[in-house]
Amino acid sequence: MDNVPYQMISNLLPSTTISWSLKIRVTRIWHSTDRYGLTVGVNMIFVDEIGGRIHARIPAQNINVLEPLFTEGQTYHVRNFVVRQYGPMQTERCIMNDLYIQLYNMTEILQSEVVNNIPHNVFHFTELSHIINAALEDNYLIDVVGIMEQVDPIITYRNRYNQQKSSIKFTINDITGTAEVTFHNELAESFQQRVNDANQHPIIVIIASCKSTFIEGEPKLSNLSPTRFFINYNHEAVEDLRNAIRLANWRFD
Repeated sequence: MDNVPYQMISNLLPSTTISWSLKIRVTRIWHSTDRYGLTVGVNMIFVDEIGGRIHARIPAQNINVLEPLFTEGQTYHVRNFVVRQYGPMQTERCIMNDLYIQLYNMTEILQSEVVNNIPHNVFHFTELSHIINAALEDNYLIDVVGIMEQVDPIITYRNRYNQQKSSIKFTINDITGTAEVTFHNELAESFQQRVNDANQHPIIVIIASCKSTFIEGEPKLSNLSPTRFFINYNHEAVEDLRNAIRLANWRFD
């Protein structure tokens, strides 16, 4: 199957055919759950060799067969799937794309050979000075990058259902502005551990697919199921911020 022709994500069109073929890396996997905590879908981010991104979804009836075929970070050939257009009620999308992929029982998935030219992560950054626009527009989650200026101790508490929860607050700055971020539960605990383990300072954090919401009249960031963070990640945006810090320090020396 490695020699089978394939399309780029940017070539996909809705409702025209199911005979699509992609060569992609799965950069993220997360579950959608209902109010009872039951899984109603499995979601993924597909990335192709030119940095195209698209949300892919496995509906509930196909989870048992298809989900075990995917591992986060691996590359695959994926054939025979449906390309759909988001409906107006489908908000909090990870990517500014009106299309998504739905996999089904006829979809073919084969793990690809080692592929080095497909990125492990692709981001589309929103400047912190513009997160107010994302708070006003409910359709999309955003990616941000910033220098960590302050982090509060993690706190634990019990909610009204007597379930133990945790959260951590911190502030980031990307030169254009600052933002307060709150991570909850497992992501909060993982973040605290990674901050404690960081050996390069100041810490620069990328947050992928976070939610911008007005709290007490100010736009603030928080995590949802698709959210991921990257501490001191090897990315040009991180290096640009670190160079900006060095330049500012040199000017004030």
